[in-house]
Amino acid sequence: MQLKKWIPFLTAFVLPILLIYAWWGGFNPVSIEENQMRGPYSYAYLEQQGDYAKLPDAQGKVGKALADQRIVPGQPITVLYSDPDKIAMADRKARTGYLIPQGIQLKAPLKQDTIPSRQVLLVQVRTAIMLAPSRAYQALNDYLKARNAALQMPTVEIYQGSSSIWSNGTLSVEMPLASVPEKGTR
Repeated sequence: MQLKKWIPFLTAFVLPILLIYAWWGGFNPVSIEENQMRGPYSYAYLEQQGDYAKLPDAQGKVGKALADQRIVPGQPITVLYSDPDKIAMADRKARTGYLIPQGIQLKAPLKQDTIPSRQVLLVQVRTAIMLAPSRAYQALNDYLKARNAALQMPTVEIYQGSSSIWSNGTLSVEMPLASVPEKGTR
């Protein structure tokens, strides 16, 4: 009898939330692979200091500046220099922008840099862009904690969007390889 009282609530509120979370890829697995060779990346960016939640706004400014310069942006890229668990919000530093072909000349306010090829710990999750960072970093944190290791900065985030509105893109988080011990050692 008590269950009948809850059915309308579950149907009207909980079920739609679970369906949206599933549609956004909230239940998709997160993969973590060691010793992956990634890069090189050439990218246009703006620097950001402070709240990482403001990075999408800065990335939008990069996209607009690239369009104004008639440069077609590649995939979005963010380079996080500060571990949010260790650095106060006001002091966090990052770069955000878009991948671009090498050799392109940019005009101010955009800056350009290259990340060389390097071995990384690669975390990937196929999910909506708003949900992707929390899923990826939580899995990375759990992975490192099980190995008594710590997050190494800077991390590089690249989001490869989907070609369809009915599927999600893939976020790749690349952490520089410092010796990540086997599970249970150290």
